[in-house]
Amino acid sequence: MVAESMTIDMDKAAVEGKKKIIDKIIKDAEAEAKDILSYAEKQVQEIVSKAITESNDMREELLKKGKQQAATEKSRIISQARLDSRRKTLEAKEKELSAILEETKIILLDAKKIPDYEGVMERITFEACASIGGGKLDVKTNLSGIKALEGHLKATEKKISESAGVDTKIKLIDDGISGVLVESEKGVIVDNSFITRLERKRREIRKELADIIF
Repeated sequence: MVAESMTIDMDKAAVEGKKKIIDKIIKDAEAEAKDILSYAEKQVQEIVSKAITESNDMREELLKKGKQQAATEKSRIISQARLDSRRKTLEAKEKELSAILEETKIILLDAKKIPDYEGVMERITFEACASIGGGKLDVKTNLSGIKALEGHLKATEKKISESAGVDTKIKLIDDGISGVLVESEKGVIVDNSFITRLERKRREIRKELADIIF
């Protein structure tokens, strides 16, 4: 009986020992699993946090880039608008100046509309004839020009002769020219017609007109 009792107690102790070992293994496994899960959760949180940060950074970068592009486009549009406005303004001014010059050409064809017409004709005739160097000269003009010059022709010839140092003889020719075109015996021509003079001084006149009307 004693022997049987000892055997039962030993078996019971062995069972309890095994149970404790199993319980410890399970407990350790649970603890390890808990640590692994905690580590995994931490890694997941870090990955998610990093992804959110990168996403925010990317969004900020995109927003910044978008704002820069918008500012650049706005600046381009404003600059283009200013250029277009300036071009249209210059075109309008050019059109108005051209209209004034064309109107001036028409006026220059009418002797009655030119102030001090006789004085002007004498002056431009002297300039052209003196620049050629005097001599025998054909002065081409129109009927109004001939009438303005013929009354002072001798005085004009004398003035040119004194200036050029060469005896000068002028032949007035009606060639329908407003102003004068002078040609020497050698074929040298000086065009002092009103239209040609206007064209020669076009740039200067345009500037003066622009200063006055704009």
